[in-house]
This record gives sequence, structure tokens and C-alpha cells, in this order.
Amino acid sequence: MGAILRYFMLPDDERSLFRLLARREVTLYPQLVPPGYAPLPAREDTARLEEPAYYLALERLGPVLVRPVKRGPDRGMLAVEEVPSPVLHYERSLPNDRGELVAGRLWAELEVKGDPASLKGKPYLLKALFLEIQGLFRKSFRRSEPKGFWVGPRAAAAWRRGDLRLRESGHQGRLYGVWR
Repeated sequence: MGAILRYFMLPDDERSLFRLLARREVTLYPQLVPPGYAPLPAREDTARLEEPAYYLALERLGPVLVRPVKRGPDRGMLAVEEVPSPVLHYERSLPNDRGELVAGRLWAELEVKGDPASLKGKPYLLKALFLEIQGLFRKSFRRSEPKGFWVGPRAAAAWRRGDLRLRESGHQGRLYGVWR
């Protein structure tokens, strides 16, 4: 079972996350990788992303393993193998067509079983990065009301002014608020 962080972030909140990732030399892969793709470094200025989901890769720990998609509309693209690769799956928090901010999530498989020599410390360093991101959320983000989500400081301020509604992802996601 993977570790999950759920959040609401406006672009300014996302930039603060990317400042943290830039210090750790994280690179970005889209959810479906085109052949010959060169990964983007995660920096504050790359927070203006186009895709709704990315993989945050720690390539210094090992290669990002991909497999070709053989069927369906995405045939010919490459899919990232999540468990053996040193990656975190990052879904962005984006506005929907009604102007509501839809929740995003960060997911990682941190408890990988197997021979510790063959894993080369990947789960330990990924867990350290995941915990560092969780620490950033605890330090500067707000909790949602009801519980379960982190709300970025800019998103919380916009919600308090009444400029923003926070909606859980899914077909008919619930509306959330900011605690205190």
C-alpha cells in the first residue's frame, strides 16, 4: 500500500513545493512519456506545467524504468514502472470548469519488499523525500474541514475571502473548507 498526501494548491503554493524539490535534484516525467523525452528539472519556474499529472523522479538513485503501451489510444507512448523506479506520482490541484479548485495528491510506494541489496536504498531515500514534503505541508499548509486534506496558504487565503471553493476529486466530490 502506498503513502498518500492529498492537498489543494494554487500556483503560488505549487511554486513553494517546487522550491523544495529543486534542492533535491528532482526531475519531472509526464504520466505518459513520449519516446525520446528529456525530463525537466523540478524548479520554481517549471511550476507552470501543462499536464495534470507527473512523476517526480530521483534519478540519482537509479534509472526510471518505462514500458511501452501496446494497446489503446496511447499506443506507442511509454508508461513509468512505479514500484521499481525511484518516483513519486504527483497529481496537480487544478481548477475545474466551474472555477472550483479540485484536490490533487502525491502518491508513493514506500514499503517495497525484496532483497535490500537489489533495492539500493531507493525506498529509504524516497521515504525521506516524502517525509520532507509532508513536513512542508505540516509547517506551512492548513488542514481542511472536514479532515483529510492539506490546503496551501494562498488557497486558504482565497477560500477565506470567498474567492475559491475547494472540491474533492471524483465525479461528485464533496466541498471542503479550511479548519480555523
